[in-house]
Amino acid sequence: MDIILSAIAHRTGSTLVQRIFNKRAGTLIWGEHGGIVSQFVRIRALAEHFAVHGKAEKKAYFGSGENANTWIANMSPEPERIGEGVVQAVRAFFAAAYAEYRESHDRIGFKEVRYGKPEIELLKSCYPAATIVLLVRHPVDVWRSAAEFWSGDADLFARIWNERAIAYAKLRDPERGTHLVRYEDIVARDENTISLLSELAEIPRPEIEKVLGVRLNSTRTERSEEDVDRIRSVCQDGLTRLGYGE
Repeated sequence: MDIILSAIAHRTGSTLVQRIFNKRAGTLIWGEHGGIVSQFVRIRALAEHFAVHGKAEKKAYFGSGENANTWIANMSPEPERIGEGVVQAVRAFFAAAYAEYRESHDRIGFKEVRYGKPEIELLKSCYPAATIVLLVRHPVDVWRSAAEFWSGDADLFARIWNERAIAYAKLRDPERGTHLVRYEDIVARDENTISLLSELAEIPRPEIEKVLGVRLNSTRTERSEEDVDRIRSVCQDGLTRLGYGE
């Protein structure tokens, strides 16, 4: 896996950035896969629970010379072994799933809109050399574009957006290949943002403009002021950390 595009939520410009990267002939960024990495995070947490709570049983069993009459119902490998198993499982899944068209592309990746800190950290463990782009957008604009994804629950949306916003701000680390990009800066043709995308996507800036000049599936719906005010309130910390100045 060479490139991972992770958006803070739906309707954040992830497909736009995916299209920018795919403008390069040798790059193939696949679309969303339903947030399956979250399942691997849950698998790791469940298995590590037994690894921790079964330590005494494991110690007793091997300390007894592997006496079969020792209680061993929850005996499990060390948490580190569990973690490595999950890393290998993630790598194996993506290697098999994204083998299609792999031979004709030298850079491959995916975009997703459902990941927070645990998923990004797991993916970075799996692919330490991968370029990761963390894409964010102002929550009010996301809500106006995608409220249906959250069943109209502004409070739930706001809490998840804010949690991920804080995490994304902390995860940003260009020296380790993890970059933070604001959707607003892309569409405004911000100099630094377009230069960064040009470098990461390995395409000249005029090619980016060819993508930005074509709008696809743009949506916007008016929402209640009560929802908007609630979102602004709940997301205050995240807005500040991402430089939205509210």
